[in-house]
Amino acid sequence: MQREGDFGGYVEAGKLAWNQVYIYSAHRNTWPPFMSIITIPLYWLDAISFFGLRFIWLVGIVIAYWHIFKWTLFTFFQQKLVLKLKTTETNQIALTDAAFLAPFLLTFRIFIEEVSNLQVNVYLLWLCLLAFDLAQKNRTFLSGIVLASLMATKVYPIIILPFLVFKKKFRWLLFTLVGLAITHLSVLAFFGLDKTSLYVEWYVKQVALGFDCNHFNQSLWSWVCGLFSHTSRFNEFFFNLTSLDVSQTKLISLSIIGLAAIYVAYHFIQNKKAEHQLAYQYIISLSFIPVFSPLAWKCYFVFLVPVVIALFYQLRNSNKKFFLVIPLLLITFSSELFIGNTLSDYTESLGFITLSSFFISLFATTEIFRKHTP
Repeated sequence: MQREGDFGGYVEAGKLAWNQVYIYSAHRNTWPPFMSIITIPLYWLDAISFFGLRFIWLVGIVIAYWHIFKWTLFTFFQQKLVLKLKTTETNQIALTDAAFLAPFLLTFRIFIEEVSNLQVNVYLLWLCLLAFDLAQKNRTFLSGIVLASLMATKVYPIIILPFLVFKKKFRWLLFTLVGLAITHLSVLAFFGLDKTSLYVEWYVKQVALGFDCNHFNQSLWSWVCGLFSHTSRFNEFFFNLTSLDVSQTKLISLSIIGLAAIYVAYHFIQNKKAEHQLAYQYIISLSFIPVFSPLAWKCYFVFLVPVVIALFYQLRNSNKKFFLVIPLLLITFSSELFIGNTLSDYTESLGFITLSSFFISLFATTEIFRKHTP
């Protein structure tokens, strides 16, 4: 049987764009117009080999995931991840080393979500880390172009913009905004003014109205909606404390996000002289993407992975590591594989994934800068 996954939606979006057919006639296309343009090559390659293209995409996901581990371990700890079962080198980490194996197993559910649905999010995270490296090497223009392309593909990396303002990285910010202008002009050039206006209008409305309270949406917004309004997130299951309007729950979500932002900003300022502080703050900011986005599928939580890798290495000989391990075990063992589809849906409704991820990001905000005994 041919398995489409979410990848089929990318191919379909590219097909519609290439044939100049209304791109949002495909129900799976909920992405910005730029996404339809850059997926055109996938449509071409899909016509050559359905299975071959998907195999290459899956291999790419594995490679990207591997490089996310390599980047994190080397950037913060100068440790090289190597394709060996064991190593005697003190600056190398092998596949059986706990520094790799434990974070990989603890985030295995997240990894499976990516490969089983042939998702694009691993690639986007990898490119976010690449953009950081480019900026650190004073290739700020190229970094801005990469970030802008990611934001034009899937909007959620836009969380980086307020981070750049907060860190006063105005040159980096400027080039990212220039990149966004370039991506918009490319959409305008490809589709023309009338179609671009139509697509942008549809997408803006879809974003404004697309907020969803059901359990498939694992964002903080959706969980708060279930907690404070008489809205069932799954199968007529209610756990609400009050019966506010959905619009009122959005104000509560904004308030929580605002308080969290103040908390994070305070600790960022307190640790502004810490080693690798900019890189740490960057990956912490990325880790909030699935929680703060109004719409977040389970596959978005891959953005938590660099923080998990760094935190586990920092805390590997400390009892504090259980503050990381326990939330990750909740995420893992609440999956369909261990408790079945129905019970897993209930745990997702109650926010096991959302709250565990939120806790890890907040915990990292205070703990990741501290020095621990190796």
